[in-house]
Amino acid sequence: MKGRRRCELCKGIAAVYCEADAAFLCWPCDARVHGANFLVARHLRRIACAECHALDDARIISGAGSPPIRSLCGSCRRSPPEETASSDSSSCVSTADSESARRGAEEQGILVNWARRMGLGDPGSRRCAAAATRVLRACSGKMTATPLRVGLAAALWFAVKRRGTCEGARLRALELCSGVPAKLIVVAESRLARAARRARVGEEKEGWAECR
Repeated sequence: MKGRRRCELCKGIAAVYCEADAAFLCWPCDARVHGANFLVARHLRRIACAECHALDDARIISGAGSPPIRSLCGSCRRSPPEETASSDSSSCVSTADSESARRGAEEQGILVNWARRMGLGDPGSRRCAAAATRVLRACSGKMTATPLRVGLAAALWFAVKRRGTCEGARLRALELCSGVPAKLIVVAESRLARAARRARVGEEKEGWAECR
């Protein structure tokens, strides 16, 4: 992707490129197109760098849609070469912290969006998203082989089940908005629940109560 490209549908600034559709799309059009059905939600899209607009395989999303993500390629994240060694060191720490915080905020936004589309309402969506983020973080070492999107869907289902609203309709809604098959969500959630028990995630009385 050389230079800034325009969205194929609305002519706004393109944010992603879908290989399957051979189309550049902005965030709102991406959500509309890939939220149409379960099959198109599986399309992999590469995110354009917010600075140089380059595309690479390190920044990929799938599913029915995502909140706007400001993503930088590796070149644009590098520190200027004229900085001193000490400033480089502190910059690396700061960049790692900010990158971790950015990823956490992105994941939280995705979970809130999915929870709302499951019909949990605004307060319940935020609480379940926060609970899902906590359990996923606590068990991350035991879920290393699980793709991020599957892990997010499983963690949200884990939190929703503890809210007592785990009927089939909500699982189907999560399947549609996440792009993860329901059977895979159930299997991954079962693994996550076992990992949570082993890790003694002790928020059953307080943290999960926030989701009620």
